[in-house]
Amino acid sequence: MRLLLIIFFTSFGYFKAFAQTNYWIFFKSPAPVQSVNPSYLKKIASKNVKVIGTSKWFNAAYVSVNNSKSLRKIENHSFVKSIEQSRKYKVQKLDIQLFDSLKYGQADVQLNMLGLQNYHRKGFTGKGVKIALFDGGFYKVDSIIAFDSLRKRNGILATKDFYDNNTNVFNDDAHGMYVLSLISGYLKDSMFGSAPDANFVLARTEFVATEKHIEEFNWIRALEWADSIGVDIIHSSLGYSQFDTLEGNYTYKDMDGQSTIITRAAEMAYSRGIFISNSAGNEGQKPWRYITAPCDGKNVLCIGAVDSFRQHAKFSSFGPSSDGRVKPDVMAMGKNVTIIGTNNIMRRGSGTSFSGPIMAGFVACLKQAFPNVSNPILLDAIRKSGHLYKTPNDSLGYGIPNINRVDSLVRLKLLSASFSKQKFKVFPNPCSSVLSFETTLSLKNIEITDVLGKAYYPVLNNNSIDMSGFKPGIYFIKLENFEVVRVVKI
Repeated sequence: MRLLLIIFFTSFGYFKAFAQTNYWIFFKSPAPVQSVNPSYLKKIASKNVKVIGTSKWFNAAYVSVNNSKSLRKIENHSFVKSIEQSRKYKVQKLDIQLFDSLKYGQADVQLNMLGLQNYHRKGFTGKGVKIALFDGGFYKVDSIIAFDSLRKRNGILATKDFYDNNTNVFNDDAHGMYVLSLISGYLKDSMFGSAPDANFVLARTEFVATEKHIEEFNWIRALEWADSIGVDIIHSSLGYSQFDTLEGNYTYKDMDGQSTIITRAAEMAYSRGIFISNSAGNEGQKPWRYITAPCDGKNVLCIGAVDSFRQHAKFSSFGPSSDGRVKPDVMAMGKNVTIIGTNNIMRRGSGTSFSGPIMAGFVACLKQAFPNVSNPILLDAIRKSGHLYKTPNDSLGYGIPNINRVDSLVRLKLLSASFSKQKFKVFPNPCSSVLSFETTLSLKNIEITDVLGKAYYPVLNNNSIDMSGFKPGIYFIKLENFEVVRVVKI
């Protein structure tokens, strides 16, 4: 591990000679606010200070400054809490490989790895769930055939270009289109997204030709905009890290879940009830090596990439977070995945930019199944469903999740509370043949689910069922479609 320089920004550190630079001015009144006090903005603005915009979540102004004396004057205002330089970053979004060939059915591999096809058959396809995607553009989504069904059902709820300040996101970069195709793309018998019936809010926050400070501010503006629309999930296949410049880069030590403003914003969105997922980054074979912000967030689902053999893709960024937490959280297929091309022809691509949206769709399907479940319960269950949950590592995190295991874990969590006051007993457990129920509930229907989600409907006979025909293993007993107890068949 190479030694990384840590740059601190004190009240004196930014007064060195510099060209025009951007800063965050945080105000003392508690955040969030309905709007930033306009009198504050008027007092800090001058010929040397331009107010670019504001964040009501942070109660802050984003400004451009070209004179250090102006910063001194701003800092002396009684309403100013702190000043933080906008650090430059590297956007990990287009570091992907695209191939023109396609083997029929490859989309099945990327979905089946997570158990999604079985979950889709149960009717959970993300219907009614709102997903916001932040990217560099969604080229031709308004015309590509694979999005016909999305457009016909008016599944694109809102669009906004935070770079050009308009609503047209369909004539810029294609990266966001690739991302969207993995969630909602559909071609009969050829392509099926991870949540084909979800609805979308599309935000262009990046300008791919350059790496300007304004893009980080745009990301935060997009968060606040998406929150105002009432989205359930925000996914970003972007990452912020180190850049070859002297303008104050992020370092690995900043990947601690609280140092970068982008991660702080993501955590704030989570606290407001939005599920946040983000691609881990493609730094695995590069000097940086580690995950990028906001993936270091404690409540951000950070997604790395594996190949079709469930092995770590070499490009996928490593963990842990700099404060030692498990990262990435989970993995999905991100090498040679099936995507839609700009010419309406299916292609293959590689990158955590692609494993990430597959998992965002995964979450959307769960959100449909559990519309009232809290994000902490859902996030915990997704992590626990990983095949390496008990033995996580820095390359695969908690491993590859399975949506049917998540479903069972969530149901068990919910029912452990709702049935805690009911008299309910299952015996003997473990059992070899007859399983009996002692309960105050009126039993009508019993459903048994194995660990892979396969359901069985045994005949209920005097509050007991015959399990002699079941294979040895772990099963979950459901009452009126809720799992109540874990049973071991021997």
